[in-house]
Amino acid sequence: MATQYVVPTGTVTLVAATAKVVVELPSSATYGLSLIGLDVTLSATALGTCIVEWMTYATTGTGTTVTPLKLGTGQGPVALTGTVKVNHSAAPGTLASGGLPSWILPLPGMYSMAMPLGREMFWPVSTLRCLRLTSTLACSARVDVFFEH
Repeated sequence: MATQYVVPTGTVTLVAATAKVVVELPSSATYGLSLIGLDVTLSATALGTCIVEWMTYATTGTGTTVTPLKLGTGQGPVALTGTVKVNHSAAPGTLASGGLPSWILPLPGMYSMAMPLGREMFWPVSTLRCLRLTSTLACSARVDVFFEH
């Protein structure tokens, strides 16, 4: 069984109609990774929408460096990723969507997206990907990104 990890963002402040990178999750130079789930919780109390986009980038942004948390017991060593960052104050450079998945979520709401086995989004080695949110309303968000390698 593959080792599973989660990257929690904690509370992230979203400004209305302003894109914000909430997670930078690059694969390592030696291992790919697979996205197995995504939780997005938005604190909005009025009606609106939030665009959730997976993107690639060329240069890292300014965010808080975090260590992905292992799930379960008896799991392997630390996650084999590049430097993982959350809650960016400056987005990574040269962002591109390149046909990666994106969703428009109705507000208010909490959403869980599980990727069924065999249909996970895969990051090849040395792939730079990030998750960006754009809400029509000012609100707080909490995101959990689940992956395995």
